[in-house]
Amino acid sequence: MLKRTLFAVLAVGLLLAGCSDDNQSIKVGTKNFGESNILSHMISLLAKDKGAKVAGVVEYPTTAAILEALKRGDIDVYPDYNGTGLVMAGQNPTPDGDETTKRVKELYEPLGLTWMPRFGFANNYGLVMTAAKASQLGIKTISDLAKQSSSLTLGIEDDFQNRPLDGINPLRSRYGMSFSSTDVTKLDNRVQMYNKLLDGKIDVAEIYTTDGQIADYGLVTLEDDLNFFPVYEAAALARADSLSKFPALGAAATALAGKIDAATMQALNRRVETEGRSAESVARAALVEMGLLSGGAVSNEDPLIVAATTGTSSGALANTALRGVRSAFSGREVKVETGPSPLAAVASGDARLALVGANAFFDVSANPPTRNDAYEAVAVAGQSLVHVIANRKNTLNLAQAKSIATGPEGSDSHQIASLIKSGIGLSAELKPQADDMVSTLLDAVKSGNVDVALVLAPSGNQEISAVIDGVKFQLVDIDGWSKGANLVRYPFLRKARIAADTYSNMFNPVDTLSLQVVLAGMAPVAKDAVGDQGPSAIATTISPLPASSVKAIVAAIPGASIIDPALRQAAALAPELPTPPAAINPAADVSMFNLAIAVLFIWLGWLYVRPEYN
Repeated sequence: MLKRTLFAVLAVGLLLAGCSDDNQSIKVGTKNFGESNILSHMISLLAKDKGAKVAGVVEYPTTAAILEALKRGDIDVYPDYNGTGLVMAGQNPTPDGDETTKRVKELYEPLGLTWMPRFGFANNYGLVMTAAKASQLGIKTISDLAKQSSSLTLGIEDDFQNRPLDGINPLRSRYGMSFSSTDVTKLDNRVQMYNKLLDGKIDVAEIYTTDGQIADYGLVTLEDDLNFFPVYEAAALARADSLSKFPALGAAATALAGKIDAATMQALNRRVETEGRSAESVARAALVEMGLLSGGAVSNEDPLIVAATTGTSSGALANTALRGVRSAFSGREVKVETGPSPLAAVASGDARLALVGANAFFDVSANPPTRNDAYEAVAVAGQSLVHVIANRKNTLNLAQAKSIATGPEGSDSHQIASLIKSGIGLSAELKPQADDMVSTLLDAVKSGNVDVALVLAPSGNQEISAVIDGVKFQLVDIDGWSKGANLVRYPFLRKARIAADTYSNMFNPVDTLSLQVVLAGMAPVAKDAVGDQGPSAIATTISPLPASSVKAIVAAIPGASIIDPALRQAAALAPELPTPPAAINPAADVSMFNLAIAVLFIWLGWLYVRPEYN
């Protein structure tokens, strides 16, 4: 009995000691998305630097949950937004940041909660669409969206679903919108909304305006023309008694006042949400850069470069490639850099991968063109179709054109235009432009300087759509490509058709050519170590992409296509063959054993048929 009593007293003592220690530590809360995590870790790190004990950063699923935890004393502080604070207090939102801050301080002070000085940036709610979809539907504002919302799917995160004054239901009511369906994503997995948007599974996404993906993927933020969304300026919200108990807590939150602007926050979010870095390491590095911590910055690894031409460096193809590479190299910054020869950038080590059309694998100056097997295709980003665009009033067919606008000499569009010109015997003069951007080539036609422009772009390209919608321009067929040996000579150019209604005012299909756009890297060297011309003949410092990375990139690209058989593909993508049967000629010991058995059977047979001797 005495032993039990002593054990109980000891247990209670240890529990009280633990509670006492816990009560001497600052508990920082965070909502479960990247930005809130970064800011929470900043507060935690600064408090530690000022000598306080910090129990850690605790994640909560919703605004209501974390606010209740703060009121109960489960946590001492967490970063929030003044607009959110106003809404959670049941007040009408306002776009005036100063007025909002003044009001929330008045509302929360009686609750024993204190709003600290603002960090310096606002992160507002917004609605985004892909540039192609917004252009196709002519949507620039949320009011424009409301007129067509009944046929569209909206993607939101679950916290937005439950917000009383600035969530989905009040938004629908304010703009008179009714979507055909609503796709809800967990707040801690909200980055998936961007994937759904880019994959076409949703048409519109609810986002935060400091999200790094908006600029990365060239998305269009719709204008909030009725000023529905309030201002959301970030600041720390703390318990008043915790500020008295832990002087370092107030000092930490105050140190961040005015230190973070919107551009800085967007860049930090990008490192967490897009590059996959930890929120704590990003927070520490940022504090060092701000001069608020004296050391301990994370080391910056060189970014992984994907080389591309100006024509492929933006838009749907580049977005698909970026998503695949970032997924395979999680935690590593991935950047697209433009240049005239992406594959050369890979060979020189200036880039790890290249985003190129299938034509880049061939030396088209040779007759017939020869494939360069120093490079291999890793994954398919999509298809580029040849768009031949003419002024509608001229009603040209391609054979009548006297001049064709292309990109600079050596660019994909100039190269393809040259092949088409020789392949079907055109007399038109090629007129290279400053670059091979879609807008540049279309401007040449608009100005009347050329009869047609040859543009390489995915079907439904938004810039082409805007021109075709204007009724002044039309797509022209490429006739006669099947004649002669073109299909054999140029295996990377495939016959294709742009379907009717792909663009507005396009009533008939247009026959054209297409080429696959792929991510490419160095191929393994097939020769032996010294080569037939000495070691320098095959020496290279660039190794092929590992099989695991190749498979990860392909797995991250939705609906990934099979690489065109005209290209050399990465060995990791080769189909797995069934296990071959055992060799006909087995090992020597097995052969001897089989021979012995055969001799035994022959002997037994002889014994059976031999004549009887009396």
